[in-house]
Amino acid sequence: MVSDLEYNHMEEMGFSEDKQLMCNASGILSSANSMKRMCDRFIRNGGRMYDILTAYDSILSYGLNRDDRRSGDALKTMVPLLKAAGVTDSSLYGHFTKNMDLMPGADVINYLNGLMTASVVSETYEHHSLALCDSLNIPSDTVQSTEVSFDELEMDRNEAKRFREFSSNISKMDVPKVSSRDGVQFIDHKDQMILDTVDGIVEQMSETDFSYRMEEVKLMGGNEKAFALMDMRRKTMVDLDCTAYIGNNATDYPAMDIICDNEGLALSFNGDAYAVKGANVAVMSPDPIVAAVLISEFYIEGLEGVYSLIDRWDRKELSEHEYSDRHLMSAMLRKFPSKLPDAVIVNEDNLGDVMRESERFRRKLTF
Repeated sequence: MVSDLEYNHMEEMGFSEDKQLMCNASGILSSANSMKRMCDRFIRNGGRMYDILTAYDSILSYGLNRDDRRSGDALKTMVPLLKAAGVTDSSLYGHFTKNMDLMPGADVINYLNGLMTASVVSETYEHHSLALCDSLNIPSDTVQSTEVSFDELEMDRNEAKRFREFSSNISKMDVPKVSSRDGVQFIDHKDQMILDTVDGIVEQMSETDFSYRMEEVKLMGGNEKAFALMDMRRKTMVDLDCTAYIGNNATDYPAMDIICDNEGLALSFNGDAYAVKGANVAVMSPDPIVAAVLISEFYIEGLEGVYSLIDRWDRKELSEHEYSDRHLMSAMLRKFPSKLPDAVIVNEDNLGDVMRESERFRRKLTF
């Protein structure tokens, strides 16, 4: 719990608000598997379908650099598949209310909201973000997510039957992947066949009458998160080198890459390979208080202060270090009385190793 951290230490010290934060909700405030579990709840083998479509997105967006597919598009592709399964706005919100799958210590977002201008961007549906706001008392006007109303989308029985067939056909495939040999990445024949098959199904879906009814669906994918970041910068007039971004997956890569290029803090929190690729700092931890410690240091000392803190990433040193918020540091040390979670500065030399380690840690998480 972070309830003992609710007072604003920085305000007491007289520091001005000249930094800002944007973070994903998925994998940081709520489980990275929340959307996968939602698909499993409403569609037979829906979790597998979700894995296939998100992998398809990432490979086409960043592996093959195709202009016709972007990270996050899977959530728009899944809208008719969920509609065909009978999903309504009420049933979806009800599911997330009962199955919020909050990360342990997710209420740290309230501490960060008190520290600086903070915004949450989530590729998940607005039903998820609304339940998240209710659970954590986050102001709804600080959260952006994929906007869609299932009730307003009409689908007849024949269309529903056809989309259920699409779901079934997708879920029978293996999850496509990018292989690596001697440091070179490639797509083998089997995985290329899967990509081609999904391509065909996605094309058939785009040719249906229903696809024209989805113009009102406003995706919060990779490009949209980058746009949201730049819009935040325009509104606050806080430069990107004074901006922190906490990301977890491929949809965060474009925004994190921008932050990295401008020497702000791009922090991968239990991120997939794409999030790590866009990061200059990677954290592998079961609790986001570790990210809060680094964000708090960034608030006072900037990126170099974060690097310096990670260089001292040892329990004894941190307990003696003149940290900007001793109260927060003590809370983190109490949560991890024996071994601290990993916090790593990401560079070209260790990128591959950090990607693999973060992916391994990510898979071990059960919430």
